Amino acid sequence: MKNDADHLSPKNDLDSKPSAQDHLNEDILEPADPIEAIPNGNELLTSKHQLRFQLLAVLASGSLLILGRSLFDGNIGKPTPFTFPNQIEFGQAPTQILMVKPPEPIVDSKNFFGKPRFLSGNRYKYLIDSLPMDIDLRYAVGTEGELRVFLKELADIEISEDQILQKSVRKDPVGYHLIFDHQDRTYLTACINPRGISTVTKEQFDDNASNQVMNRDVIIGWLLGQSDLRDRRCLWTLISTPSTSSSDRNTINQKLEKTWILWYEWWKPRFPTP
Repeated sequence: MKNDADHLSPKNDLDSKPSAQDHLNEDILEPADPIEAIPNGNELLTSKHQLRFQLLAVLASGSLLILGRSLFDGNIGKPTPFTFPNQIEFGQAPTQILMVKPPEPIVDSKNFFGKPRFLSGNRYKYLIDSLPMDIDLRYAVGTEGELRVFLKELADIEISEDQILQKSVRKDPVGYHLIFDHQDRTYLTACINPRGISTVTKEQFDDNASNQVMNRDVIIGWLLGQSDLRDRRCLWTLISTPSTSSSDRNTINQKLEKTWILWYEWWKPRFPTP
């Protein structure tokens, strides 16, 4: 005769219920389906095609929008005329501007492809740290950013590409500038770009323009017809001061560089609108 306690024992009930360890073992024995975890090649290709079509659609829409605006607005694509200020006060310690003369407008007769290359320009005269300086500033459009051509055409200064590469200097965050001697003057020149850094060669100008193309604000402005993807404008700056064989070139170069950096920082946020 069996003991009634056997009927009351919970052993059989516990054995019949799966434990937490059993569930864990089942999960280990049943790995995830690798086909579900990794997308197949067709899905990746489809995703890439969809992204490509979306980009093409955006570009096509932007082109149609610009074309439509150009039909009703004859000023689309034409640079806005810019009037240079009569006085630019950019001096800060330790650079002290002692004297400012009225600017002299610069008018260039050089043309290319039927339109003016240089819309306007001014010559500013300063006495900075007891050093007389002339600053020629020109607003160039549709340019390649090659300062060697600017110097030859407008300043009658011949300088080779090798000289430019050897003498050009990069000072971050401003960018590149070039210092050289010609006859009885020392010059500093560079191109202030509407986006990115300053440049002195065509390669630097092109690289800088390309680096800004994927900027979100640039793309939005282009889609709205307000600006170009590659902005080919430039504020060409040519700073010069008298120098002789007995002049301290290091001191002159340092003063030119300080003046250039202050000049650049003044103009960068005030670059002409397209």
